[in-house]
Amino acid sequence: MNVSEVSPSARKSIANTLVAIQFASLTLLAIGTLLQFPNSKFEYLWFEVALIALGIAVILFAARVLKPSLRVSPIPKPNSPFIATGIYKYVRHPMYLGVILIGFGLAGLADSPYFWIVELILIINLNIKARFEETLLLEIHPDAWHYQRHTSRILPCLGSSCRNTCL
Repeated sequence: MNVSEVSPSARKSIANTLVAIQFASLTLLAIGTLLQFPNSKFEYLWFEVALIALGIAVILFAARVLKPSLRVSPIPKPNSPFIATGIYKYVRHPMYLGVILIGFGLAGLADSPYFWIVELILIINLNIKARFEETLLLEIHPDAWHYQRHTSRILPCLGSSCRNTCL
C-alpha cells in the first residue's frame, strides 16, 4: 500500500504503534539488564557501557541539530525545516542509530538470547519507522529524495557505501 493513500488517522495509528514497539523494546531490555544484574559476570562491561554512552552521545548530537523538528513520532512536524547538516550529513536517522547502540549495550548486559531477540525486534521496528518517516518527509520536502539517495539510512557511510552519483 502506498503511504499517500493512507488516511491521517491511519498514519497516526501506524506512528503510535511503531513508537510503542520502540519504547516497549527498550523497556524490556532495561528490565532484562536489571534482572540479570545480580547474576551477571559482566565480561564485556566496558564495551557494553561504551555502546550505551555512544548511543546517548549520538542522540544528543542529533537532538541538538534537529531541535526545530524534534519529535518522537515518525510523522514530521508541519512547517518544519528539512535538516541535512551536522550529524545528519552522515546518516539520515542518527537518533535511531543511537537507540540501536543503547539496545546493543543493554542486550549485552542482560546476557540472554531472549533479549537479543528483543534487540532484533527493535532494529526491525526502527528500520520500518525510518522508511515510513522518509515517505512522509518526501510529501513535505520533495527535494529530500536527493538527500535520501546520497546519505545512508541508519549506519554512517563507510568508504564507498554511499552513492556518489545520481542515476
